[in-house]
Parts: sequence; structure tokens; C-alpha cells
Amino acid sequence: MALLPIHKYFVFNEQLQPVSTFVPAENEGGIYEVLRVVNGVPLFLDEHLKRFKHSAELAGKEIRYSCTQIEAFLTQLIVRNEVDKGNILISCKTNLKAFFIAHNYPSDEEYNKGVVCGLLHAERMNPNAKVFQTEVRKQANKMMATKGFYEVLLVDHERRITEGSRSNVFFIKGDELITPPGKQVLLGITRQKTIACAQQLGLKLSEEDVSKEQLPTFDAALITGTSPKILPVKEVAGKLFNVNNKVLRALMKEYDNRIEEDIKKRLSGKAEN
Repeated sequence: MALLPIHKYFVFNEQLQPVSTFVPAENEGGIYEVLRVVNGVPLFLDEHLKRFKHSAELAGKEIRYSCTQIEAFLTQLIVRNEVDKGNILISCKTNLKAFFIAHNYPSDEEYNKGVVCGLLHAERMNPNAKVFQTEVRKQANKMMATKGFYEVLLVDHERRITEGSRSNVFFIKGDELITPPGKQVLLGITRQKTIACAQQLGLKLSEEDVSKEQLPTFDAALITGTSPKILPVKEVAGKLFNVNNKVLRALMKEYDNRIEEDIKKRLSGKAEN
């Protein structure tokens, strides 16, 4: 799966190069991270870089640069491209690359009314590592295109819902937030922040198996990710959910507060330097 950069420059190892010199490459098996930039700030950068290093360890990849060095590369990428919002892809198969990619954020209507998700019987290998896995992504993209789904939730061989093709999933029952166990899924940064938000709000949180047959027992559902943030789900496989659920809306508000806090922290740190 070859991804192409947008804007003027991209990072190749320690150098900033013109996009015109970019050579597309097959990324299957390489590790990656996608960061969201808001007001010139890469959100939750420390967490993303920590996971990037962890994915490298799990996938047997060597990253020759420290987190501090990669942060400097990203800062230069943002400044030189004169871009204050968007998504950056960091990847490593052999070489370190970082560049802005096209993004698609949910609309206000989708945040208000929720989105429809499908179910796809597929499993990602080594789910804790953020590794390009072209076949699962191809299946997911085809299903979303043909069925009009915003996202598809993966169902494993034991009929358990694990995660979205590019997101994590949570369900709400009463005042309890339920999500599949961390060992079965990619430990998304937004997933981590959502769990922290739930703890801040005093909600009961359970990490447990969720079978597809359990869908009718939940009051609400949401997916989380870098681009969607916390996004209400209104329907999965014919099951309708309450997109105005009070727990769901409280989580969305708390998460947005954490984004604002992270931006302020980063900007104040730059001012001090």
C-alpha cells in the first residue's frame, strides 16, 4: 500500500526533501503512526512516539533515531510546510519517513447524528503493533465503499468484535463503558485517552470480550481514532444505538478538553524554549 505525501516537503531519515523527489514504496510489514496536527501542534506526541517505538520492537524493526530527534523532524516538517492542521504519517520499513497525508474528518452532522458501521470477519496479525496490513485494509475499504459504511468492525474466528479497521470500539450499558481487551486490539492513543476520560468522569470501565450477539444489549456505541476522535455510532448490523446517550456525550466533551490542554501545554513549552 503506497501512500503519497501532500504539501511541499517530507522527511526522509534526518533530511527534509521536496515532495517532487518522493518515491512511492510498498509498505506491507512496515510500522507506522498517524498524528493529528491542530494549531501547529501534533496532538499527544509523546504517546504516539512511545507507541511507534513499541511497534518497532514487536515487529523487529530498527529505528535509528530517538524520540527527541523525531520530534525535531516533525517540528521542521510542520514549519517548512506552513501547515497548522492535518494528519502526519510516520513510517519505517527500512527508512524513516514522515509526511502530511490527505485526511477526512467527520462532519458536524456525523458527530451529532452518528455513523453506520458494518461487520467484517477478519483478524489483524500481531494486533498490538501498528503495522501496515494491506489485505485486511483492502477488504475493509471495499466493504465501506460498496455498503456505504463509515467504518467496519472486525469479528474474529470466535465471533468476537475486536476493533475497527482503523479505530477502536467502545460500548455503553447504563453507566458502564465496555471495550474489547487490550491484548486483542491495537492500543490506540485515542483509546487510551478515552479510558482516562472515563476514569476522570468516575465511570465503571470493563475490558471484556464482546460477541456480535451481544450488540442488542448495549445502549450506545462509539469508535475512537486520530481522525474521528470520539465518534458516536448510530447503527451496527441493523442494531440502533442512542447517539445522545449522556455517558457518550460526557466522554466526547472530556476528550475535547484534553485536546485543548495538550495544545496549551505544547505551545507554552515552545514559548519557554
